[in-house]
Order: sequence, then C-alpha cells, then structure tokens
Amino acid sequence: MQRMHFRACLLFFLVLLTVFLPLSAEDMDSSSEQVQLMDDTTVSEEPSPQSEESPSNPEGSPEPDTSPDLDQPSPDGTLSETPYLPSTSDSLLEGMASSDGSFSIAYKPDFALGNLSFQLDLKIQGKATFDPFGLKLDFSPWEMPERESDEIFEDYALRVAKHYGSFIRSIQWGQRYDSLYIRYGKLMGITLGDGALLNSYFDYSVGYRESQPGLDIMLDGNLLGIPNAGFEFVTNDLYEPTLRAWRIYARPLYEYPQLSLFSDLEVGLSHASSPRQGEEDEPIGREMISLDFSLPIYERDFLNLHVFSDVLLQLPDVQNKQFGSALRYGLWGHTRSFFVFNTSLTIPTFGSYYTNYYSSDFETRESDETEKLRLELGTLHFDGTLGLNFTRQGLYLSAHMESNLTDNDFHDYSFIANARIDKPFMYIVSLDLQYEKLYPTSTGEGFFEGLKTLRNVVLSSTTVIKVKPYSFDIGLRAHFDENAEPTYSLDTLVKISIL
Repeated sequence: MQRMHFRACLLFFLVLLTVFLPLSAEDMDSSSEQVQLMDDTTVSEEPSPQSEESPSNPEGSPEPDTSPDLDQPSPDGTLSETPYLPSTSDSLLEGMASSDGSFSIAYKPDFALGNLSFQLDLKIQGKATFDPFGLKLDFSPWEMPERESDEIFEDYALRVAKHYGSFIRSIQWGQRYDSLYIRYGKLMGITLGDGALLNSYFDYSVGYRESQPGLDIMLDGNLLGIPNAGFEFVTNDLYEPTLRAWRIYARPLYEYPQLSLFSDLEVGLSHASSPRQGEEDEPIGREMISLDFSLPIYERDFLNLHVFSDVLLQLPDVQNKQFGSALRYGLWGHTRSFFVFNTSLTIPTFGSYYTNYYSSDFETRESDETEKLRLELGTLHFDGTLGLNFTRQGLYLSAHMESNLTDNDFHDYSFIANARIDKPFMYIVSLDLQYEKLYPTSTGEGFFEGLKTLRNVVLSSTTVIKVKPYSFDIGLRAHFDENAEPTYSLDTLVKISIL
C-alpha cells in the first residue's frame, strides 16, 4: 500500500511538471538525455505588453471574481445576458530560423470586442544573408492563388476561401445558447440538444497546435419571426468534413396554454453523419437520427432543466450492415454555455446499436474499440456527462461516466475526465490532460471502489509551455495495470529562444 501511494505521489509530481515546468538553462543541461534539441533555432517573443492590462481596466484595478461566462443580475434583480466589455487577451509571437538564413515568424493575436472574439494566425517567412547583409521577405502565402485554366469558378472561389481561412484560428459571436451564436474554428465541447448524437465533442482530428475550419451555429427562430423554434448546425470542417450534424426543434403546442405543462413540450429532430470524401469513398461513420421530446421542469435565464425521451436510429455502414435502434430517457440542463450536463438510460430495441458513437476520438478509434460500444439486446446503458466551459479563457473541463446493466449485474464501468486549455494561460500555451479509469471484468471492482485505486488507470498529458528563453512540447503518459504497476513514457521537444 505504501508503494502504491508513493507511485501515486510520483505520478502527481510528473503531471505537475508538464504544467508548471519553469526550467532554467542549467536544468536543461542536466536533462539533456531526456530532451531532443531542434537542429533549427526558434525565435519567440513574450506576449504583447497590451495583454498585461486590459483596456477596459486601465488603472490595473482588481478584476471581479465572477466569471464572464455567467449571467449577471440587472438592477431590477432579474438575470440578463452578460454585456461583454472590449478587451485584449494575450497574443503570441513565435519564430523559427535555420542555419541557412531561412526564417518564419507567426503572430497569433487574440482579441475580444463586445460579443465578438477572434484568434488569428499570421505568418511571414523570408531569408537573411550576412555577407553581404540582406533581408528578403516572402509574402507569397498572402497572395491570392492562381486560377487554373480548366478550373470552374465555384471550385476556385472555394480554394481561395480555404487559403485565406487558414489565417484564422477562430471567430466567435456570442455564447452557446444565446439567441444567435456563431463560431468558426476547431470544435470545442459541443453537445447537440440533449447529447443523443454529440455529447461534449472535441475535435481531436488535428494536432493541438493546429486549427480547423469547423463551424457551429445556434439560431433562435424568433430572429426569423418563427417563435418557439430554433436550429443548430455543426461540422468539423467546412471544406472536407468528416462530421456533420444538425438539429431543428419547435414547441408545437405553445399556442394552447390551456394544456398547462404540455404547452412547453419541445420536439426536436437531429441528424449526424460522416460525409463521403469522394464519389468512390465510403463514409467513416454511421448515419444517425434522433427524434427527441423534451419537457422543461425548471426554466430560467440562469438555469434550464429538462426531462427528455429520445427515439434513436442508426443506419448501416461499411462495418455493420444492420440497422440499430434504441430508446433513451434522462435529464439534461445547462447554465447558458458555462455548465452543461446530461444523464440518461439507453435501451437498445433492435439490431446493432452503438452508444456514444461520435465521440471525440471516432476518427482514430480502432474497430475493436468501436465494437465495445455496441449494446446487446437486453442490456441497459447508463451514462452521465458534465462540462464546465470557460470559453473566454479557453478553459474546458469535462467528465463522462458510464456503465451497463445485464441480468441485474452492473459491468463495463468507465470514467474519463479531461482538462483542456486552448489559449495562453500563465506559462501554458496549450494543455490537454486526461484521466481514464477502466474496469475490466476480471478485477470485480465497484465503480466508487475503483476510483480509490490506480488499477487500470491511464493518465496522459500533452502540454506546450513557454518560459523564456525556452518553449517545451511535453507528452507524458502513465499506464497502471491491474496491479497498479505503472509504465511511464515521456516525449519532450525543446525549442531555444534567441531573443
């Protein structure tokens, strides 16, 4: 037992190292066997001085403790939508230079103005010569692509939009569950409706340093003169999507207040699929449809709680030629975009039904892992998901729990917790930290009993840390087997700053 606690403390210390690692030059020399120095030298600058003091707070007075993602009470005591004050957050300037004089500089400003916020990714490249001294800048990436002779206008316009869209990391208007919300960029923590098809989805198809031209739109029908209705659209890539989903909803009985509670009944139709990449290519995912019925039990500006019932259908795909259907019941709610949760019971009714199919790893998931998601007839599936989204700070926290019940026996427990930072925070440029607890049948562990041990636990962390004059890309993974014996792996890439 003492050895297990010692290893737990050691693991916790290693995880802290991936988050707070202000190494000095002497530390780098002593750990040279564990790091790989780049052949090319990297140039980087500290964040702009403007980021240290917001224009909305020019005298440096303390900021309020209340998160801007939450609503604030108005003078009459009611809750209203938060007015976002103009501000400028940290910007990042990075550069790379090689021994032949070639260099590239990337500037990544991050601004917010009212309900509008955006992150850019601007690059300049060139080459310097020293004998004689000269400096040549290459602005060719900024130039409009040339149109090919046989290229139709629609294809050319799409190629131009994709080219200049690569300069944008994200553009966002409003917050999720506002009457109008639009976000262009990598998808982060997306839950579609009650979570039947997409549940706390993060786009892991590209690296943590890379962006993706995804799109998420939420529209209240009142803006179009259609009361008590709405629409949401999600895709992970506007140009070459591997995930596309939408949901429409309405309250068809709102004109009949005499029906009391049922006048607030919300009926929604959702669809999710993985589009074909070419005429001869097969989609990598199943086509899924959900018909949902939701009834609010508590509805205020700050908190919304709904009970729901879903009718779920999964169409055949390349790997499984059989239809699948299920019924799903549960409770879901949200405090605007800050806190979103759902808990549900899923009952398969026909064929091959896969639960949580479009998870964040669906594009990289192995076929045997996908098969573990299939529910046998007669099995009940319980799951719960909660997420905390500090979107203005780029911080996302989530947890997912699930278990199956067959013949009065609970089995296949699973618990996953994630922390993700997508904007510069102190020394951290980005962070993806995950804790995963598995419960193989051989261990016989109960859910809460298993959380107290390190058996069958996987801890992984991918972090980018910037401590002048160094920049660290750190990957840490610790896998504990059934006896809580750990296996560690550490990958570190160090870039040296010369400014």
